Amino acid sequence: MPSGRELRGARYAPVLVLLLGTCFILLGTRFLAGFHARRTAKVKGADPAISAPVFTSVPQRATPCGVDFVDCALKSGITYRWPREPRPMRNIEAFGLGCAFLDYDNDGWQDILLVARPHVLLYHNEGNGQFEDVTKQMGLDQIKGYWNGCSVGDYDGDGYLDILLTGFHRLALLKNDHARRFEDVTLAAGLSPSNDGNWGSSAGFMDLRGHGQLDLVITNYVIFGPHERQYCELRPGIKSGCPPQDYRPDYDEVWENLGNGRFKNVSVSCGIKNTHGYGLVVAFADIDGDGKMDFYIGNDGAPAELMHNEGGMRFKNIDVSSGVGYGEMDHAIAAMGADWADYDRDGRLDLAVTAFSDESYAIFRNLGHNLFENDADSLGVSGPTLKPLGFGAKWVDVDNDGWPDAIFANGHVYDNASQLDPLSTYQQPMMLFHNEHAKEFIDLVPKMGGDMARPIVGRGTASGDFDNDGRVDLLVVDLEGAPLLLHNLTRTSNHWITLDLRGAPPNRFAYGAQVRAWVGKQIWAGQVSPASSYLSSSDPRIHFGLGSARSLDRITIRWSDGRIEKLSHIPGDQIAIIQEGKGVVGHDPTIRKGTKPS
Repeated sequence: MPSGRELRGARYAPVLVLLLGTCFILLGTRFLAGFHARRTAKVKGADPAISAPVFTSVPQRATPCGVDFVDCALKSGITYRWPREPRPMRNIEAFGLGCAFLDYDNDGWQDILLVARPHVLLYHNEGNGQFEDVTKQMGLDQIKGYWNGCSVGDYDGDGYLDILLTGFHRLALLKNDHARRFEDVTLAAGLSPSNDGNWGSSAGFMDLRGHGQLDLVITNYVIFGPHERQYCELRPGIKSGCPPQDYRPDYDEVWENLGNGRFKNVSVSCGIKNTHGYGLVVAFADIDGDGKMDFYIGNDGAPAELMHNEGGMRFKNIDVSSGVGYGEMDHAIAAMGADWADYDRDGRLDLAVTAFSDESYAIFRNLGHNLFENDADSLGVSGPTLKPLGFGAKWVDVDNDGWPDAIFANGHVYDNASQLDPLSTYQQPMMLFHNEHAKEFIDLVPKMGGDMARPIVGRGTASGDFDNDGRVDLLVVDLEGAPLLLHNLTRTSNHWITLDLRGAPPNRFAYGAQVRAWVGKQIWAGQVSPASSYLSSSDPRIHFGLGSARSLDRITIRWSDGRIEKLSHIPGDQIAIIQEGKGVVGHDPTIRKGTKPS
């Protein structure tokens, strides 16, 4: 959303125009060829009588960098398109929508949730590369609202993942009735179907007390309605949405899970009301390894929050002292997207944050002792991200070399962006920054071409291995187009492992569990925390690329209840099911045979 800063960039204009012109020439032929192929694709996808998995039917391209993602949404049976919004777009239309990977029926395959209006859409993963629209069958067509985002978690501990939907003056908690239907239990759970008149954005389930119950954090944006300003003129005579500071802020909330199917609003007592408002994204992480989950909240043009968990459902905002409250030149970031991962492999989780146009994205390296340093400039991220406007943010080891890569979905909030700034565009390509062993990040999309280079109005983004082949895929919202199901077809001989953690009841999906893994002196760090990116939720399983290593020497798991469990000699190239207190209890029976990338 708009940052409220005056549009800048004139001093960069000559260089950027030359760079953009070169990129357009290089990408033009690829884009036109891809466009022609998409125009002639069959709307209904593959013949249902053909059982061959989708990844064998999609031709693999020999990209210069070896990394490749191919959009297979249409071929896989996902035919929905988000409609065109009215012009000029106000903030409420430009705000965007989220998406999710989730296994709602516990069959081992990641299903897909698309946030849309008036109701969301749910696609069941058939396990053969095809998805079936089960929206009506699961009762989701009856849950109406002006929806924005989604969060996924088993709030009642029955072993089935539930869904929370956020929206404009709307909130819905949907109980998963053993994969038969979703039931609206918002009122029964003590929540407000109108979201108490708030503009809900991102949300997340997490065990914040170590009591096994999933508590709830909801971010809220601004106060907006028919009596507030609808349009602004950032350039004379050109109408667009308004900067967020033209509105009063809405404030975030924390809801404690009481364990009886109900939630209690503890926002005042927990300390979250002592924040800035304008909330857009929440992302959880145990930043200091004390066993308690902390969380970052990115705000629109206001300093970010880093809520340190003090225990007993009390949080201290260490935004400024930690170093994540501001971006470059001590300016508040318009932080739409955020995600955690250990990009430098030192055992501590680091933070990636997207930003508004004319603000560089941030890569906050965790220095320990609750201190962070923005390394975006030294890593080569600041320059390439100066003009794009970023929303979805995900860390994914795309080639399983052991180093998490940074992926951003971009798209402007002004449909007439080029009229306001000749160097800006409404539709923008995604970015995939390959992690060169924590020394440098290089955007591979210009070399890759193809579907990731196609300009979109990027918003929510989720990651997940939908075909269980050990290569993590992406789900991306194109606000005025079709969703992108980006199938990871990267050619690599690297090894991998996916950890499917099963906690003790009621936290059966082990939200908040922390994992450290070793091969010799090499360390990997991960956590079970699906809520991040922007308005979205990802595959909760922990995925590590192992590079040349064929197995892990040892794993240490800190479960959300504080229990420590140590395992040794875990083979790679598998989805390992680990039960709290019992170790590895099996290997996912749905894992495809012979799917190790070659």
